[in-house]
Amino acid sequence: MTTNKLYNSAQMEKEDLVLVGFVAAAHAWQLGAAATEVAVLRRKHKISPPITDGPPDFIRALRAQQNGLEFGVMFEVILWTAGIFGHQVPAAALGCYYLVARHFYVKGYIQDAEKRKAPFYHSVRAVKGLLAVSLLGMGNIVLRNYANVDVVSMLKVKFFPA
Repeated sequence: MTTNKLYNSAQMEKEDLVLVGFVAAAHAWQLGAAATEVAVLRRKHKISPPITDGPPDFIRALRAQQNGLEFGVMFEVILWTAGIFGHQVPAAALGCYYLVARHFYVKGYIQDAEKRKAPFYHSVRAVKGLLAVSLLGMGNIVLRNYANVDVVSMLKVKFFPA
C-alpha cells in the first residue's frame, strides 16, 4: 500500500469511520421507513402508483418522502466528507442530529405542513455543521501539506499541553 500524500497519517482504518457508517445505515433505514409510510397510505386510500394525488395526509407523506430523498443525497455526501476529512465523532454526532430532525420533520409534515418548519431548520443546521467539519478538515490537510502548518497540532499544544 502506498501512503496518500494528502492524508499525512497511517492508512485510514475501518474503525476510523464506523460511527459514520452507523449513521449512514440509520439514514438508509429512515428513508425506507418514509417510503413504507407512503406505501401504507397508498393502500389505505387505494392509490396506485404512479398516481401522486389523493387525500391531504397522503400528499403530505409523499412530499415528506420526496424532500427526504432530495436532502438525502447532499446529507450523505457531506456526512462522509466530514467523517473522512474531519473526524468521525463530530460527523456522527451531527449526523444523528440530522436524523432526529428529519424524523420529526416527516412526522410533523404528515400531521400538518406547518409542523415541518422547525425540524427542517434543525436539519439545515446539522448539514451546515457537517459542512464546517468537512471544510475545516480539508483546510487543515491543505495547510499541512502545502504550507507546512498543522492547525490541529497547534490547537492540541495550546489546549492540551503535555
